Amino acid sequence: MNLKFACLSGLLVMSALGLASCSDDDKWPVADGAAPEFNIDSEHLMTVAGRSIKIAGTIKDADGISAINLTCPALQLNKTINIVEIYGEPLKEYELDYEYKIQENVEGESFTVKVEVTDVAGKTTSHDVLVTLDADFTAPVFTAAPDREVTVLIKANTVFNLKFTVEDNREIDYVTVNVDGVQGFPIRIEGEGKNKVEFAQALSLPGTPAEYKMTITAYDVPAQEDEVRSSKVESTLSVSELPDFSVLYLADVETAADLNSDLCGVPMAMDHVAPYKYRVRYYNAAAGTKICFLPQKTDFGPICFGPEADNAEVLGDDPDAVGRITLDKAGVYYLITVNTYDRTFTLEDYPVSEATNPVAGMHYGQNDLNTWNDWNVPDPWWQEWYFGPAKGPGEILSRMEQDKNNPNIFYIDNWKLEEGEQNFILHNWHSNGWWNFTTWRVDNSSDPSKCVYYGNAYPDNDHFTGTRGYFEYKYINVDPEEYKFMYPNAGPFDEGKWSDEGYRKNFIGDNWIKPTVTKAGNYRLVFDAHSEHIKILPM
Repeated sequence: MNLKFACLSGLLVMSALGLASCSDDDKWPVADGAAPEFNIDSEHLMTVAGRSIKIAGTIKDADGISAINLTCPALQLNKTINIVEIYGEPLKEYELDYEYKIQENVEGESFTVKVEVTDVAGKTTSHDVLVTLDADFTAPVFTAAPDREVTVLIKANTVFNLKFTVEDNREIDYVTVNVDGVQGFPIRIEGEGKNKVEFAQALSLPGTPAEYKMTITAYDVPAQEDEVRSSKVESTLSVSELPDFSVLYLADVETAADLNSDLCGVPMAMDHVAPYKYRVRYYNAAAGTKICFLPQKTDFGPICFGPEADNAEVLGDDPDAVGRITLDKAGVYYLITVNTYDRTFTLEDYPVSEATNPVAGMHYGQNDLNTWNDWNVPDPWWQEWYFGPAKGPGEILSRMEQDKNNPNIFYIDNWKLEEGEQNFILHNWHSNGWWNFTTWRVDNSSDPSKCVYYGNAYPDNDHFTGTRGYFEYKYINVDPEEYKFMYPNAGPFDEGKWSDEGYRKNFIGDNWIKPTVTKAGNYRLVFDAHSEHIKILPM
């Protein structure tokens, strides 16, 4: 090998080695050689298993940002954001905004995520981000609080006993209470690191007719540094003489928490049959049930009608002084009438066998549904009759069961409901999706209690007794004055007009059942076709 060739070979080898030793970053000029400037938004992120964290911050570098690495073996996190590969060149500035979902089955409560930024000169800057699984993403819940409309009766000493209980799955920060126009408000109650705040205070109010707006707000400990969750109760306090309440409720539970634990139906709305007069039919499954009557739904105060301590035949209204009416017969219905002006009440019991309903003659689960509702053909097409919560006659969400001890009652146990507003009616199944054979509607879509028949009228036939007996019991054989008071626009009841939906709406609106589920889980739906009461309770 001659000297010229040897020198040329050496130069080629050195050149090759030099090229091989260069990284992609070597082609980008270095401006100052300083480490990247990295300002992270938060070095402590709070979350829970199954939810995501967001690691964010601002990165600047005069030489150019090359890559960002996020690592945490315990969270199975190993992410590289290759800036040059993504953008084709290093960036002088970059807004980091990386979201990562924590595994449902993660083990542990505290983790460290290392976030390291590298520039084209090989300089690095890093931050350790603490991730803890102690966040609170659930707003506080008022388990007892004043209703939206509260009446305070004018007395020698007019007092509103403000009571509420609010609970949280982790911790309550504080609660504020404001009563417009009342001295001493607003006030603030600290949570003191607890997950439950109970409050009670007697408010003296002027003994003259007036209205006061009250707002109670419970604040959660923030789930993130810039996030605050809260729950609010707004009420109007009406100070007045005894009004003719538009609705009165029968309460058969003991505590305010029990009044608020249902999805709907507790307490039970009574029929307003005349001025100051209310009536309800109540099935008493077990002896010893204690009841009282409330004009507000969410608490036993400020007004609770119950037997006075010194005269059990007279209804008092002080929730701290009145007793309870005891229903001592089991397995019977009670017809209960209350007059809040006269302060009187009556109880009449009768057996289940005497209780009627619009489908009492039909046989549940048997072929009692006339498919085409044709009563003139000699041999109609009969199909199975059953019903349940439904989007329509072809979409039954869950089939109801008939109670073995009381055929008026239908129920579903362990009915799984997700969070959010529900939307259904009680309706029979029909193979061809025909509407309104046997169906019901409610008094109040968002907060239903009464569930009244809205389906077809049926004649007596060789399969079952028709609806005539129900209409007589419900609309015909009733006190004429009470009928006019309850249905002022209906005129005398005419069964022949029942097929007209406009006529039916004189007695019950086309109101679907739309309560809001705040906590997903299993619920029990109970419907009494005789008392026309519906309730949904958590299981």
